[in-house]
This record gives sequence, C-alpha cells and structure tokens, in this order.
Amino acid sequence: MPELSNHRKFTRVDTECDINYTHPNTGLKGIASSINLSAAGILFKATEKLTCGCSLEISVKPFNPITPPLHAIIEIIRVTPIENNQYEIAATIEGIKGV
Repeated sequence: MPELSNHRKFTRVDTECDINYTHPNTGLKGIASSINLSAAGILFKATEKLTCGCSLEISVKPFNPITPPLHAIIEIIRVTPIENNQYEIAATIEGIKGV
C-alpha cells in the first residue's frame, strides 16, 4: 500500500464525473463536476456557493458505463473560491443511498 503523506485514512481516486445534487430541505437542484473521491469524502467544483455544514443528496455518474453510479448523502466541510466564478467544495460522505 502506498504511503499516505497527508495522514488520510483512505486513498483519494481522481475522478472526472458529473454530479447532480439536491438540497434535501429545499429541493433545489444543481450540477457539479467531481475532482476526486475516497471512501470517506468527495471533492468537486460547482458554480453555486454552497454552505459549510449543509447536507446534499448527490448522484455521481461515471463516464464508464460499467461503473455504477454513486448515490449518497454528503455534508459540506469546506468551500473555496477558485477561477471562473466556481467553488471547490470538500464534503464528507455521511451515507450511501440505494438506487
């Protein structure tokens, strides 16, 4: 197993997939683009400035048709402004949902 210099429990995997997300309380929907994914969290880019501490329902849709989609509940832990009026959003995966 490769050494994890950043002291994370799980290795991150680079991903470039579309993400559909829904705010469970309001029903508002959005689209984002994943950057990387681990067993415990996800990093993605979005044009909407999401709020730290809020929960979202997400569906990550891989481009490879043999890879199943991921349906999960996440909690936003960091929102960082980046170029082109986008935000880099880090979240923990709180639970996996069935299809």
